[in-house]
Amino acid sequence: MLSFWERKINQRIYTALARVVPLATLFVIVLLGATASDFATNYWFDRDKGQQTDEAAYPSDEVSKESCNVIGLEIRGCVLTYKPDNYDDALKLSDDGSCDTITSSEEIAGYLKEASKDEDIKAVLIEIDSPGGMPVAAEEIAEGIKTLGKPSVAWIRGTGASAAYWVASAANTVIASANSDVGSIGVTFSYVDNAQQNAKDGLTYNMLSAGKYKDIGSPDKPLTADERSLIERDLNIIRDNFISEVAANRKLSESKVRALADGSSMLGVAAKNNGLVDIIGTQEAVHDTLKQLLGGEEPETCWP
Repeated sequence: MLSFWERKINQRIYTALARVVPLATLFVIVLLGATASDFATNYWFDRDKGQQTDEAAYPSDEVSKESCNVIGLEIRGCVLTYKPDNYDDALKLSDDGSCDTITSSEEIAGYLKEASKDEDIKAVLIEIDSPGGMPVAAEEIAEGIKTLGKPSVAWIRGTGASAAYWVASAANTVIASANSDVGSIGVTFSYVDNAQQNAKDGLTYNMLSAGKYKDIGSPDKPLTADERSLIERDLNIIRDNFISEVAANRKLSESKVRALADGSSMLGVAAKNNGLVDIIGTQEAVHDTLKQLLGGEEPETCWP
């Protein structure tokens, strides 16, 4: 039988690095009606019209459409190591609905591995709109990007925060809108303590565990000082790993990143000023950057 701690990791996917950004979500909703520029063979235009999708699916025996020279991968919603089997399980991952959409690191890493072997694919575009997720999932995707052996561009749209920013930082070039929500370098494992409410309702918590800390983090009992110390120890380790990865990926000093690692996010312009973003722009900037990376060749992007 799983302990509460293990169940909480499995069901809520260790909410470290995850956060919800209502304002950024509002921006996304407002911008849904916008139409991309109509210049020739742009990838978002093709994708929106449903061209390329079937023939470009990764992985497959024929891994790319003949004309594709870029593979596009989407990082949306919660970044987890796997996708639950059904929608109801997904809803259990967060109380606020932030995990209604899930990106699986296992899936993305598989696409990256296939792209690395495909001679027709010359670059990778990572399109990001995510508040964060699981540290391990972010690490797995970031490692896949860094070992790709091909140019990579991360495009932060509405939100690229926490675990999603960890992923973005691994790309060679990071592009964000002036109004994108970026950063949130930090970790959280906060939860509601139900112990007092249980007592008020006449409910008794019966601890049946073999091991002093086996039910650590249970919301139905008060958190002890020792338990708090253990959890904060692990959160600090993850935060330090996060800081080190961003510093290395972005070629910044750890002291610089640590000063930014208070868990807050910032708009795209501030992120650029602080070295977290390279270019401020939207579709046009992404297109121009990819074209430059391809030596002037027009980018043709396939989406799984």
